[in-house]
Amino acid sequence: MTETAPCCFVLRADGHVHASDVRHVSSNAGRIATASRDHTATVRSAVPHGDDVPAGCTLVGHTAFVNFALLYAAAPLLEGNTAVVTGSNDGHIALWDAETGKLEAVLSSHTQGVCCGTITASKGNNMDSTSNNNNNNNNSNDAIVTGDWGGVCLVFDGTTGRVRQSYTAHKTAVRGITALPGTTNIVSVSGDTTVHRWDVETGKTLAIYTAHKDAVQCVCALSSTRFASAGNDATIMVWDTAMGTTPMCVLAAHDSSIYGLCYCTERRLLFSAAEDHTVKVWCGGVVDISTSPQSLANTDAAAAAVVQSISHPCVVWSVCLTETGDIVTGGSDGILRIWTTNEDHMASVEKLQALEEAIAAQKFDVKVVGLPPNMDTSSLPWVDELPQRKGTVEGERLLVRSDAGSIEVYTWNSGRWDKLGTVVSGPDGTNYTGAGQSKPKVYHNGVPHDYVFDVDVNGKMLKLTYDKGQSVFDAAQNFIDSNSHVVSQTHKEEIQNFILNNVDPQDIQSGDGNPALASAAAAGGAQDSGEPLFSEFAREAAAMRQAGSTHTPSWSEALRNLESAGVPTDAVAFSGYAREQMELEKQRAAAAANPAVGSSENEQPNIAVWDGFRFFTTFNANGAQTKINELTGDAQFNKLVEEVLTAAKSEPNVAIMNAIIALYHKLPESSRFPAIDLLSYLLAIASHPFEWVMLLLGNGDSQSTAREFMQERVANIRTAPDAETLVTLRLFAHMVAALGKAPTTAILTFDQRELLLTALTKAPQPFLRTTKKNIKTGISAVVRNTAVCLSRHSAVLGDDGASEFTSALVRLVAQWLIFEPSDSPYTRDLVSTILTLVQTNNNSSSSSSSDSSSVNTITAVAVEVGRSTLAHTMRVLKECAEPQCREAATNILNIFNEAESH
Repeated sequence: MTETAPCCFVLRADGHVHASDVRHVSSNAGRIATASRDHTATVRSAVPHGDDVPAGCTLVGHTAFVNFALLYAAAPLLEGNTAVVTGSNDGHIALWDAETGKLEAVLSSHTQGVCCGTITASKGNNMDSTSNNNNNNNNSNDAIVTGDWGGVCLVFDGTTGRVRQSYTAHKTAVRGITALPGTTNIVSVSGDTTVHRWDVETGKTLAIYTAHKDAVQCVCALSSTRFASAGNDATIMVWDTAMGTTPMCVLAAHDSSIYGLCYCTERRLLFSAAEDHTVKVWCGGVVDISTSPQSLANTDAAAAAVVQSISHPCVVWSVCLTETGDIVTGGSDGILRIWTTNEDHMASVEKLQALEEAIAAQKFDVKVVGLPPNMDTSSLPWVDELPQRKGTVEGERLLVRSDAGSIEVYTWNSGRWDKLGTVVSGPDGTNYTGAGQSKPKVYHNGVPHDYVFDVDVNGKMLKLTYDKGQSVFDAAQNFIDSNSHVVSQTHKEEIQNFILNNVDPQDIQSGDGNPALASAAAAGGAQDSGEPLFSEFAREAAAMRQAGSTHTPSWSEALRNLESAGVPTDAVAFSGYAREQMELEKQRAAAAANPAVGSSENEQPNIAVWDGFRFFTTFNANGAQTKINELTGDAQFNKLVEEVLTAAKSEPNVAIMNAIIALYHKLPESSRFPAIDLLSYLLAIASHPFEWVMLLLGNGDSQSTAREFMQERVANIRTAPDAETLVTLRLFAHMVAALGKAPTTAILTFDQRELLLTALTKAPQPFLRTTKKNIKTGISAVVRNTAVCLSRHSAVLGDDGASEFTSALVRLVAQWLIFEPSDSPYTRDLVSTILTLVQTNNNSSSSSSSDSSSVNTITAVAVEVGRSTLAHTMRVLKECAEPQCREAATNILNIFNEAESH
């Protein structure tokens, strides 16, 4: 019989089991396993002795944070014994005997720290930290599935320990992973804000879910089709594989990041653990797996209710369910807690009182509870008024005034108000009263700062400093520069958001004018924070000011300009940036002094949107065949050029495609460009170019020879000879142009889009600084043709694909513009590309393949990404000596500003 009525969980037992945070808990086979930042894991019985957690066995061997510990019943690698599987930032996965604590096996195929894991066993019956399944049958399908900080998931064979599959579609760290029971589906979540569902046997992506607005931290299975995900946006999203990629429901009750989820099938309860020091218990709606997705089509019907909010005196990192129906939590205080619904097993009064006192003694920073520094607190109720108030939902929080004048936080819990703590302000934790609080300096490495935060980056605790009035951009970059061995530019946006969320808004506003724009503020001036006092850049900036420059970029402005486009920075980059600015000022001065020179402005045409694709159709057929014959000496290729030209007039021919690929591999490694050039020319003149491109992208066959050839060209372009690089870029340009000939109903698959996206936006990146004009021309054609495709033929990419292509293209253009002078013809091309994207609404009326919705999406994405990556560059071009660039840049900035005002 299935229970559906919610029950009230109370503390059963607790114990201090780790010297640092209990980062993960799991339960299976009558045991509880824990993982900690103290570099150890533990395993112990799941049945407490009284109100103390049982003594356990400590597993010592990892050399860094242990991120998870899973119990694997009947593990084949341990000859059927129960194993504890741990994953660590040291990059290793360890298997320990749960009975003896002995290390039995180490799996070391990850190249970065291992964040999360799950276990699949016995033909899809899953065992993991989010379920209570326990199948003790050895089976060849057993697998340990793990994810790492680099975004890679590996599937280890449960019997041999060897890697039998991988999944690499995530862009950043995989934070959580689970398996859908009874299926081969794996669901993984990432810091890139996405949820991916993929096949454990094939590694193929089945679906991508993109509704989360911030990093996704955890995921758990509810049924074979339904699962829940949660993360830094403080929401839980419930999905069903039968309902597409739109969440069935979004559950919101937590105040901050959610780190753990687990589900009780018998009681149909969902548990969520969060940074707000609570575990929420959810019931009904989408949480009740007996209800069909169709019956939950109405949002109100789908919404689940919080039936209990379990307060903790710490951040709650993880929650799991035991076989007896208890729940287990682990948090930042190093304490393992077991909670029960059986009052006969409730902890002693002393333990319950100690827990209540620990919770009430907590301190909440004023920023966390959302109060302004100088709030008039007279409108808040007094603490003695609480008995007359009744909460509306479980976990509701209320701010009240105490007799001592402090502000306290209470929560509605099981029909009563429980104290959660006191509101404080400032680094020293002064009780908040609503009056302005002075902030004494905090010292780090002997330097005083207004703020010093402990930040966890990839499992390492680092110090992040911020000073009142400092640019958020600069603070984030200083943190990256000081910790470059751990932190990279991919963390920058997350660091900026952390500062904005944790620093007093007035402290940001006083430096940047508008806290909402703090991350984009230009802190110009010679004394801008972070600028080396006697750096080469400072000397050049001074020379620019002496030359009468109307805009002198500061060191940090140059930094922001480069890094917003994703470009690695160094002193040479800054120096070159300053020299370019100084040269532009000289050109402007010369133009102003000599009107005759200025009159030549009209010789250049205005910069406008692209009116069509660019093709490279110059091809010497006889010369190409002669070259092929000389280099191969193989009779099978003697008439290949003629055969290709004939095939171009008819339907695609797999044999011809394979012959071109065979030619490529037959040619000497340093002279393979004739084969790529022939293929590129084929796409440029073919009667059915889209169908030829489909062969290269797989056309439904991920293992096709043509697709594998294409993947190799994309991956190896960085190391190819210049001639081969040139013709490969032309090939990519012709491929995206071929999408313009796609049938009306054609839509690329996810795998096809990903391969093409890599070719168009990632493969060209290593060549953005090249001085070789022919390669620049090839890249220019790639970005132009991609923009034209997006503005006129985006339907073939699908809505999600069009958005992804647009975002990646704008970032690529922003990055390239950093290295091109304003009078470069490639700068004009790039500005035309941006105009084509941001003015798509005005230039796509003749398109029959892109509906208005797709067009609007492309424009919106281009403007949104452009405002953060291109605005500064456009302001520079607005002041340059090229009138056409000035006009176009002004138009683009106006579009950005108009979008911001709306």
